[in-house]
Amino acid sequence: GRFNTGYSMAMAQASMYREDIRDLTALTVTKQDTYHTVGTIFFVLNFQLIMAGRLGVHGPSPPGWLLGLYWTNICSALMFLVTFTWMAMHAAARATAGGAHMLTRSVRLPIPTPKM
Repeated sequence: GRFNTGYSMAMAQASMYREDIRDLTALTVTKQDTYHTVGTIFFVLNFQLIMAGRLGVHGPSPPGWLLGLYWTNICSALMFLVTFTWMAMHAAARATAGGAHMLTRSVRLPIPTPKM
């Protein structure tokens, strides 16, 4: 009767909470995987600038101050990309771990107690 109705409503509510947690986790992981892909593409572009886009290979070398600016920008971009890619991987892993933690610790299926 009333106990079974209340229990089934509690189970439906808990399963909706669990579905929401899974959806939010999947959304975050998908977004971070996209960022990771974009970071990898920019890594490739940066290395192409280093290898194929070297200044002074096919003609006279530009002044030293210009090469200094060029290499400073290339190295700064590489440092940013390393941080960007690492943060994207870390965020995806942390979202997965956080989702598992919430599913196993916070939003558990209601189990009736002996008092019920």
